[in-house]
Amino acid sequence: MRKILALLTLTSFLTVGCATTQSSQQTGETKVNKTAAGATIGAVVGGVLGAVTGPKHGNKGKRILAGAAAGAVIGGAIGYILDQQAQALGKDLGVQPVDNTNPEVKPTQPPITENKPVAVVKEPEKVKVILKDTVLFDVNSYKLKPQAKEMLRKVAKTLNQNPDTVILVAGYTDSTGSFDYNVKLSEKRAEAVKNELVLNGVDPARILTFGCGPKHPIAPNNTPEGRSLNRRVEILVYPKGQTIPNPCD
Repeated sequence: MRKILALLTLTSFLTVGCATTQSSQQTGETKVNKTAAGATIGAVVGGVLGAVTGPKHGNKGKRILAGAAAGAVIGGAIGYILDQQAQALGKDLGVQPVDNTNPEVKPTQPPITENKPVAVVKEPEKVKVILKDTVLFDVNSYKLKPQAKEMLRKVAKTLNQNPDTVILVAGYTDSTGSFDYNVKLSEKRAEAVKNELVLNGVDPARILTFGCGPKHPIAPNNTPEGRSLNRRVEILVYPKGQTIPNPCD
């Protein structure tokens, strides 16, 4: 058992070491390669599965290495898919994806602004599309604007090219007004986005919708500018088979 733990520790150390890229010469920040990070997770998980499965008297060391190798391949493939998805969605929406794949670097600014109301964010386990409400709807409305439908048509085309993902659509509001009203409005807005994606060919079985109301603000609610950024819809893209948290929790 000690040998197994030692080998798993070594595997984890090696794969984590491979998951970081060289520091950016311009910013000095160390970034995490999404494909490598996926391989890291897959290798560790695969190694554990290799250790606990198979014949009781077989060579556990070989099973660990085999499981780690298979897990690395799977994890690396997932990371690659998410990275490609982020790049394609960024191209669809005319923005450069924001790289938040390094868990040691915490974002200090909201990903969207008044002048940049659309963002694509790469995270270790998902890709997030953030759309300010004014891009999609009129005030207190859940009817999509014509330009919003065209934007979602492009997003749907990219999502259709990668059917092995699960999509969450979450609506958010600011903190003004009644909580129940805000939750219902955010639910209807999330449903409107989902319906448009479905109209453009995305399988409805892949899409979950949530109305989170004023939960999880990305900016302070004590200023008009902050409240404006909190009114948004997020489209979250996860690899199939991954445990997906409730975005409202």
